[in-house]
Amino acid sequence: MREVYPGIFMVTEKGRLGGLRPPVNLYVITGKRGLLFDAGYGKRSDIDFFVREFNSIGDVCRSRGSGFNVDRVLPSHMHPDHFSGLAKIRERLGLSVVLTDKMARLISSRQGYIASYDNERLFTDSWSNPLYTKYVVPLIKKAGDRFYGMLYGIDFLADPDAIIDEDCAIEINGEKWRVFPSPGHAGEHISLYDPRRGILFAGDNVLRSITPWLGPPKSDLEAYLDSLNFILALPRLELILAAHGSPVADPKKRIREIIKWRIERLDQVRMIVKKYGSMGVTLKNIVSEIYPGVNLVKHMMARGWVELSLQYLVEKGEIDGVQTRRAFKYVHRL
Repeated sequence: MREVYPGIFMVTEKGRLGGLRPPVNLYVITGKRGLLFDAGYGKRSDIDFFVREFNSIGDVCRSRGSGFNVDRVLPSHMHPDHFSGLAKIRERLGLSVVLTDKMARLISSRQGYIASYDNERLFTDSWSNPLYTKYVVPLIKKAGDRFYGMLYGIDFLADPDAIIDEDCAIEINGEKWRVFPSPGHAGEHISLYDPRRGILFAGDNVLRSITPWLGPPKSDLEAYLDSLNFILALPRLELILAAHGSPVADPKKRIREIIKWRIERLDQVRMIVKKYGSMGVTLKNIVSEIYPGVNLVKHMMARGWVELSLQYLVEKGEIDGVQTRRAFKYVHRL
């Protein structure tokens, strides 16, 4: 653990398998009535590690004679690296689970959560064989659900202790902090802001050294850019504490860099589709053209933002998505 601001400690749970399970930060805001922001992974080893770190933070605070009453946990959004530890953290540490209504509905059951991620085109956009779609795709999905469930230690929770509005004020250590919606990376994503100190807990929306991942079916490019511009306009923004990586000490500069990167990538996808004209081009071919010679895992990670860019261009009426006999293609409107 590391104290990243007086009274705020960052605990980083270890990652595995590169981008499939990245290291994730949990933030303990200490004081007379503090709060844990984000809940991390849910495997027993992850929970054991976090509980040890949490107790060590308590020891540090008590040795200083300062308060250590952290009684709530609030996640930023419902991706597995942010909510999977909720139930076990409540069980082990007695923290109350605080969610928005959107969050609560998403993680109330395994069945509902899996259904919210259904994206058949992920497996069928370049091969529309009906037998493949009917028999093979369900097996791939089932195997994927089991793999990620074990990798993250996913644990669902049907009985949160409190439901808050996604745009509200909450009290932390006797002061008003702001919770506000910041969708884009995920539709239910929220941010936590201390207007007095200019500290923003931004979840996955703003990361210091990597560009936040976006991809269907949860992400929305236009909403993401709107959220970044909203954060950029906050009256006082001094420090961003991100869910992955180090704190962002120059937040406005970093936000502008991310916006610029997204716009440039959108233009790149737009030009590739335009180049193919009426012949059209598949998502797979676009990814291969942007990332030639890159391995399969990186292609899978990149696929999300490329598909999201294509969806954006379809919605804006710049291109069309067309199902041909052999593939789903994107065609530029001449």
